[in-house]
Amino acid sequence: MKFYTLESSYDGNIAENTEYTALARCSRDKLREPEEREMIPMPYASEIHFLKHRDPMGIKKGKKTHYFTSYGEQVCAVAFIPPPGFTRTLLPAYHIKKNVLLPFFAYTMGAFAEENLYIAAVKTDSSLRWEPSQYNSPDLKRKIEIKIKKYKNNRLIKHLAACALDYGCYNAQNIFYDRWEGGIPVSVSCNAGCLGCISKKRTAKLQSPQSRISFVPSVEEILEIAVPHLRMGRSIISFGQGCEGEPLTQADLIADSIRRIRMETDRGTLHMNTNGINFQGALKVIEAGIDSIRVSMNSAVEDTYSHYFDISARNLTYLKKTIRAAKDAGVFVSVNYLVMPGVNDNEREAEVFLNFLGEYKPDMIQMRNLNIDPELYFQKMPTLQGKALGIVNLLDLFKKEYENILIGNFNVPLKD
Repeated sequence: MKFYTLESSYDGNIAENTEYTALARCSRDKLREPEEREMIPMPYASEIHFLKHRDPMGIKKGKKTHYFTSYGEQVCAVAFIPPPGFTRTLLPAYHIKKNVLLPFFAYTMGAFAEENLYIAAVKTDSSLRWEPSQYNSPDLKRKIEIKIKKYKNNRLIKHLAACALDYGCYNAQNIFYDRWEGGIPVSVSCNAGCLGCISKKRTAKLQSPQSRISFVPSVEEILEIAVPHLRMGRSIISFGQGCEGEPLTQADLIADSIRRIRMETDRGTLHMNTNGINFQGALKVIEAGIDSIRVSMNSAVEDTYSHYFDISARNLTYLKKTIRAAKDAGVFVSVNYLVMPGVNDNEREAEVFLNFLGEYKPDMIQMRNLNIDPELYFQKMPTLQGKALGIVNLLDLFKKEYENILIGNFNVPLKD
């Protein structure tokens, strides 16, 4: 199949340019044509982004080149954002003519072929619970109003209402739909400085896409939401959301809440998303009876890890201790693997991560497209030695070497 370059006018009109064969970026400094197995027809609910100040690139007459006008009109490169359940395989190729950082999204290469739009991604999970069609329904606002009225003194409900409406957060919306995975943020602070933090402004050039929670809820506010939600069956209450800092900075609150929740109901799954570096806090939550945890990491290589999280490399040791303690206690452990093509599939990175999987044996790898401008990420990452294997080949390695480890994108309910 032949893939052709996509371009957009500066007012947002997208078009194919069949004079140029499509190019993709597969690492810091390498461009190549996409392979057919790395591409899929554009899924429903994909987003299209127009990369102003970045020229389209393609192959013309056997030469890799960029251009900035088409039929006399100024044009820019195009990128896609896959919907939940899809893992990006390649980055868009472009030439930067003005150094303006892109907002926090998972920029993905796209192309045109056989009268269709294609994106560089593969499907890695499938769940009705995360289908975009199940959210943002016409009755959502009314459901929110009813719950706010019912729990008029609960600050968490009001905070989650803003997350549901302003940011379209699925976990926030589920609190009002009374189903599936519902998020409960608790932390106003963090113990890391992630380059791609989505809830705290780092610099004037890095604008976070949402606001962080500004208060620490009480146990009573948490119970008021969590207990009825868990009683719905096959539901999840998760601590550690995009609108907060690191949940283990409030380990005592979470542990107390877990104990109190389990005095009211044994139904549903209690889950936590964490960076895992507060090992003593993690022990408190594990001992309190958490059912599952998801630990975020961009790499098992100390240098790559520390450059993203902006913390000492020794914190990777605490992360590993948290995973070990959780596994020893029978907790379901997922690795939230922050994926950037050209980094995670680097042959050295892949080797170290495969060794990590063999030693710590998490139950699941959640492939997470890293939301960040690729230019910023590559600029901050150490130079990697060796070639990029390709994300599809990396997934094949996971399946071949560790067939008992689940590969997906979503937290799973463990209890009725």
